[in-house]
Amino acid sequence: MFVALLALSALFFLMAFTVGLTFISLRPQKFALSFTCGSLLFMASFGILKGPWAHLSGMLTLERLPFTLVYVVSMLATLYATFSFGGASGYVMVLSASAFQLLSLLWYLITFLPGGAAGMQFLTAALMKLLGPLVTGCIKCQALCFTKLMGFVFS
Repeated sequence: MFVALLALSALFFLMAFTVGLTFISLRPQKFALSFTCGSLLFMASFGILKGPWAHLSGMLTLERLPFTLVYVVSMLATLYATFSFGGASGYVMVLSASAFQLLSLLWYLITFLPGGAAGMQFLTAALMKLLGPLVTGCIKCQALCFTKLMGFVFS
């Protein structure tokens, strides 16, 4: 179950960074929702790994409580900004909340992974090796679609 949730989390993060970032100038909400779903699934995967109650009690310990509050507030702020604001102010609010959430997620990785920063480097290297071909294929496909679209527009 841990691997399934982690893979689903990676899929949402991939959608956020491929589809969401592509259209971020038009609809930052696409990025924000995909990224928030990825964050929630990422957190749930570690909850399954440690056990839900053990993970929750670990998040609520005194030394980790500041992180927990920042992380939960960042996700709620992203969702609130996504569903409540429109126009130029909404654009800025969604991007700001998403950046806040990204920083909180990095903090989550550093504080909760065994080994801290060293564990994060190992996990990042393993994920890049695993997902590298997939990301490369998605980027090539996007470039091909963009080239075809530009061909239709300018012909």
